[in-house]
Amino acid sequence: MAALAELEVKRLREALAAAAPAQPAAAQPEPEAPVSVARPVRVVKAKAPLPEGVTPPARGIWEIEDEVSTAAKAEAAPQRRPTRTKTRVLGFDPEAAAVVPMFQDPAGLPIAEATPAPGKGYVMFPAGWLVIKDGPGKGASFALHEGVSQIGRGADQTVSLDYGDMAISRHNHAAIAYDGKTHEFHIGHGGKSNLVRLNGRPLLSTEPAKDGDEIQIGETTLVLKVLCTPEFNWSTYQEEGDAHDMAIA
Repeated sequence: MAALAELEVKRLREALAAAAPAQPAAAQPEPEAPVSVARPVRVVKAKAPLPEGVTPPARGIWEIEDEVSTAAKAEAAPQRRPTRTKTRVLGFDPEAAAVVPMFQDPAGLPIAEATPAPGKGYVMFPAGWLVIKDGPGKGASFALHEGVSQIGRGADQTVSLDYGDMAISRHNHAAIAYDGKTHEFHIGHGGKSNLVRLNGRPLLSTEPAKDGDEIQIGETTLVLKVLCTPEFNWSTYQEEGDAHDMAIA
């Protein structure tokens, strides 16, 4: 009896199970779709319609606002300098401006300007010149006239050699004379402790001097350049009256 009861219970369970509705399967999660972000929409200002019989103004408020916005942008923008239209003549290339020297040496280099001489820069009726050939004051020249010209460092000397050579005495270290009758030059020493040399040998007495003779005092060497000679001198022209003639341009 017990076995029959168990079979009956089992049959009832199967019958109930067959009669019950089937359970749906567990739903699988669906993949999420990409979310699209909407771009901001530009707001377009539209003019509202005016009532009938109302005349629209000459400029609307939107136009005024646009003008104000445009002016503000123009002020904020950096100011650009106005450009000038460049013109160029065809067939001519631009050249850099340069100073063209008036005088040039044989190598094409400009000749340096000479320093102007103080005062007039010339003497009247010179008999000759003493030129510093070597030593302090090299290149300086001194005009010689008729009579005795003293040589020293002092400012009162005819040939003032105040260029830093301390071996030269201030007064009458030597003297050179031009004789207007014989038209000859003579040179003598002033009795100073430092010797005067004529063409390399000591000058111990007064001796005649000729064109090109070198006179050495201390570290300074002078060269005599003779202009007046028995053949050419100013006395001849003064006697003939040519010295007072005036040239007419």
